[in-house]
Amino acid sequence: MSGVLQDLRYAVRQLRKRPGFTAVAVLTLALGIGATTAVFSVVDEVLLHPLPYPESGRIVSVSETYEGVPTLDASPANYLDLASQNQVFAYMAASRAWQVSLSEGDRPERIKGTMATPSLFPLFGVSPILGRGLEASDAQPGNDHVVVIGYGLWQRYFAADRAMVGRNIRLNSEEYTVVGVMPPNYSPDDYGELWVPSPWGVPTHPLAPDKDPRQFRDRNYLDVWARLKPGVTSEEARVQLDTIARRLEKEYPDSNAKVGVSFLPLHDYVVGDIRPVLLVLLAAVVVVLLICCANVANLLSARAASRAREISIRTTLGASRRRLLRQLLTESVLLALVGGVLGLLLAVVAVPSLLALSPPEIREFKQIGINREVLAFSFLASVVCGVMFGLLPALQGSQSNPGECLKEGERGSTANRGRTRSALVIAEVGLSLVLLVGSGLLVKSFARLMEVNPGFDPDHLLTFSLGLPSSADPAHQLAFYEQVLGGLQALPAAKSVGAVSRLPLSGGNSSRSFNASGSADEYTADVRVSTSDYFRAMGIPLLKGRSFSESDLGSSINVAIINDALAHNVFPGQDPIGKLLTNFGPDHVTLQIVGVVGNVRHVGLDTVPRAELYQMLGQAQWPSMYVAIRSATSDALSLTSAAQNVVWSVNKDVPLANLRTMQEVIANSVERRRFSMLLLTIFAAVAMLLAAIGLYGVMSYSVAQRTREIGIRMALGARRPDVLALVVKQGMTLVFLGIAGGFLLALGMTRLISGMLFGITSTDPLTFVGVAALLASVALLANYLPARRASKVDPMMALRYE
Repeated sequence: MSGVLQDLRYAVRQLRKRPGFTAVAVLTLALGIGATTAVFSVVDEVLLHPLPYPESGRIVSVSETYEGVPTLDASPANYLDLASQNQVFAYMAASRAWQVSLSEGDRPERIKGTMATPSLFPLFGVSPILGRGLEASDAQPGNDHVVVIGYGLWQRYFAADRAMVGRNIRLNSEEYTVVGVMPPNYSPDDYGELWVPSPWGVPTHPLAPDKDPRQFRDRNYLDVWARLKPGVTSEEARVQLDTIARRLEKEYPDSNAKVGVSFLPLHDYVVGDIRPVLLVLLAAVVVVLLICCANVANLLSARAASRAREISIRTTLGASRRRLLRQLLTESVLLALVGGVLGLLLAVVAVPSLLALSPPEIREFKQIGINREVLAFSFLASVVCGVMFGLLPALQGSQSNPGECLKEGERGSTANRGRTRSALVIAEVGLSLVLLVGSGLLVKSFARLMEVNPGFDPDHLLTFSLGLPSSADPAHQLAFYEQVLGGLQALPAAKSVGAVSRLPLSGGNSSRSFNASGSADEYTADVRVSTSDYFRAMGIPLLKGRSFSESDLGSSINVAIINDALAHNVFPGQDPIGKLLTNFGPDHVTLQIVGVVGNVRHVGLDTVPRAELYQMLGQAQWPSMYVAIRSATSDALSLTSAAQNVVWSVNKDVPLANLRTMQEVIANSVERRRFSMLLLTIFAAVAMLLAAIGLYGVMSYSVAQRTREIGIRMALGARRPDVLALVVKQGMTLVFLGIAGGFLLALGMTRLISGMLFGITSTDPLTFVGVAALLASVALLANYLPARRASKVDPMMALRYE
């Protein structure tokens, strides 16, 4: 133990003797370790930590499949059959999203809520901190106006009132009694600001709240959850669910043909598609850390050369190579630990900024930060880095020849160290190229994505959502929206106003099946309910026919407007105007096509436009609508206050929710791509800078070592341009070797991000060539500075150097 303390004291003295070297090395390591720790803190919480529910690994999300493809939801009747017939789940629960207006005094607020079966709370194994959860008796008609509220809502809206249980609140203009308050961070069903039961025991259909949902077998709208019984494996559960699905298919061939059942572990359901993004970013930041280690290894190698005489004297006085190796490694590990402490402080500052840039899937994890696991990772990373970058210089430094080094004027052999430093620079350049290529591909992909025509004009467009109770009378819903849209249209700054059930790029979808007149083939289309002026407000072009009109409300036949994709799919080479769509939806209504509009990329800018159909509000019921106002001014948000006043003049209990410009909607839809592109670009830029610094350091050291040689060359007639070319050639040879190795590595590594690209391939030649040219240009500048200094060597001074 005393030997270790002695090594530490000596290491501290050595690092204090060279404050410049120590500062550069510590800052370099702090940058790499800090960035790695910050990204790892996100990966740790999102991917590695279990969810905050007892035995969360046994909780699964259950969904129906059609022809083997998961639909991510289920119908009430199929859910009830699964719940009663399976022997593998300890609990099953069903829920659906429930958008609700919470009215307390003059502060109405739109809340994301859930209609759920009472089994939801015991399934997740979390009890309320106040009151109770939902119980079976709450699902009885007349007892269903009770609500359990979430912790965040309790604090934000009700000031953490501990007398909340038993208090009545107004939801959608109806009285509900609060029976419980859930603990923090409890939102298992992906909505969770409040939970209410259904009077039927199963959540009702949003468009048929008065109908018994237990009869619905072909209306899929439920989120289904289950907890595996102890000892039951996933494979056993899959076999039994498949058996039940086949049985239901035989019993109900009209609705359950080709319908199966699948499930997904809750953690995979929550993490979703963010896993590959985080793993790519973690790999990128580890590459940056490796480049940092290579830079510090180069610094230590150069320092070891200057300490050759010291080490030779210690060897002469009896120090063994093992003892010297331990001393040198102690210095490098101490250096890394100091860098790790500073890096940890940088990570503490960086994590909030990282979260601010991250997509919602990451921000939903409230516990991201510096915890014990992250601290342990930072310490381990520091020690590993200290050994990694210190081992090779220590091995070289501990094997010096005392006889040679003690000769007066002898510098000792530096050939091996020179080759090592050159190899490290080649590795740095190669790794930097990999990150630059990945970054370049993502930047180009993102640029291609933002060039996509969304199918509407997003400029000067304000959007928000309004919601009425799903139980509201259809005539009342229509009257409410007519008054609101009329009032908004009368605003001086409003050019046109419309409403739709699902706003483009805002998430959510609803599809219906139908037959075309004269054909037995069944088709499927995404369905939206809109007003007549919606297309004009959004800038969606009308290609054929007409838009909706008020006269359609009194017509004996329902009308529809279809998009161009549906027209080409169902009526190729025909004029679809006047054609009939029969057996539409579960109610088997008939629609007549009156217009064709342009395709809109509703799901995402990176998805092909799907077949879509619009129904007219009034002929179709939809309680929650998105309003689009095209502003006459460039500042669409300036309409917010006036729009709220118009809505409240019609119904003071209805707030504006999801208030955004359409440009914001587009920006939010590409958040994940922007996040990965931005971070990878930052890491690539840092890697390139570090590689340039490493090259500069190696070439500067090489020039210092060759000062006498350069002086002799110039004394014998070499010109300055010749010396300049000599040094540049030496440095650029390392760069081109690194680029060549980086190309080979990038060709394999970029396949990992192929799923994150749009409009280009992972081997895009222009990106590879452009990135190589950029890296070579930066490297040339880093190489030119020491080469220029070498060309200015005074031959007489150089010859006197020794």
